[in-house]
Amino acid sequence: MKIAKDGIRSIVKIGYDGRVYKTFRGTDKDKRFANEVRVLKVLEARGCEFVPRLLDSDPEALTIVTSNCGAPAEASISEGKAAELFEMLERDYGVVHDDPFPRNITYNARQGVFCIIDFELALVKEDPQHRCDDEEAHRTLEWCGLTRDGNRKPGNQDALSVFSSEQGWANSADLCGSQSIDDKGLIFAVSDGMGGPAAGDVASALVVRELRRYLPAMMGDFHGAGDPETLLEAAVKSLHEYVTRVGKHDPKLMGMGATVVCGLFYRTKVYFAHVGDSRFYRYRKGDLKQLTYDHTHVGAQFRSGKLNERQARSHPRRNILQQAVGGGCQIVRPQVSSVMIEEGDWFLICSDGVTDGLWNKNIARCFAEADESGATPDEVARRILEWATSEAGGDDTTLFVVHAVKKPAPSSLDPA
Repeated sequence: MKIAKDGIRSIVKIGYDGRVYKTFRGTDKDKRFANEVRVLKVLEARGCEFVPRLLDSDPEALTIVTSNCGAPAEASISEGKAAELFEMLERDYGVVHDDPFPRNITYNARQGVFCIIDFELALVKEDPQHRCDDEEAHRTLEWCGLTRDGNRKPGNQDALSVFSSEQGWANSADLCGSQSIDDKGLIFAVSDGMGGPAAGDVASALVVRELRRYLPAMMGDFHGAGDPETLLEAAVKSLHEYVTRVGKHDPKLMGMGATVVCGLFYRTKVYFAHVGDSRFYRYRKGDLKQLTYDHTHVGAQFRSGKLNERQARSHPRRNILQQAVGGGCQIVRPQVSSVMIEEGDWFLICSDGVTDGLWNKNIARCFAEADESGATPDEVARRILEWATSEAGGDDTTLFVVHAVKKPAPSSLDPA
């Protein structure tokens, strides 16, 4: 491990996996350790995204393990900007930093944000936003995954999977189930194959299968990763190289490719990666947000405001991908990002068979009705599947509906 700081009050090391290890020493080291653990838990519970995430703690060694928030930003941030950040920390999240100066700010280049670090002497105030001030995550996911063949061609070129990881090996979960994500993360993945009747089937199956191999090997258990977004990006790029290599060695599979969209749910956050035009949505309190953007020219025009949704949906080139896993694409630049999970959030992970049939307002209506009626993810998933295929149905239609709730649930994972 690389030593990043060696001071009187602590020594900070960065592991090969990107995680940050801080060991407390000196006066009141046990109290400072306990305080930083508590503050980081409170900030996670209150949804603060510009601070480290506590991954592990050892009260005997007085060591905490956190996510990596980037490089020191003391030389690149003004005192005014730093003061605004510390003011936001207190105003929005009720935490007063004891040393509110640029030396305690880092810059996360991937997310393009400044982060505040070192909370060993920080003060926790009452939550100014009146959220639940529970220091633990206590998140449970309920989900249902479904797929249906399209009527335009025989067979199904979509694939889907949900799995966890233990010691670097994937553990399959049922396509419909529930599990706490306090201690273990879950991956949901959907892939839509292309390249002919045989090649499309192979491509999507390879994407899902190899994702189950790459991610556990890179992350180990699906918790405690120092930089999950970087690992997701690396896994998708590895998928692209693998699918391309397999296609080159078999004339029947030449040019095969697939989309991929996957989300890693862990505690209060979901990290996601995406290539192609399969989509990831979040519905929260009446608002539907498409978290991914289609890797198509039409999608780019829609995002820039040159096309409205009606024009984009009817455009003759709407399904022409600019990026795919394999498919003759030379360079893949996955969209990788993350969002906070709040109690009551709904997520939809789907192939374009769903969005061919349903407008965004139709998807939002399904979730709004579910909130009103108390419908289960299984009921919502079947509602979306039936509606989408009745409106279109030419393409294979695949989806996961995921609901974040705050109640204990037994694990439904079965060994692979």
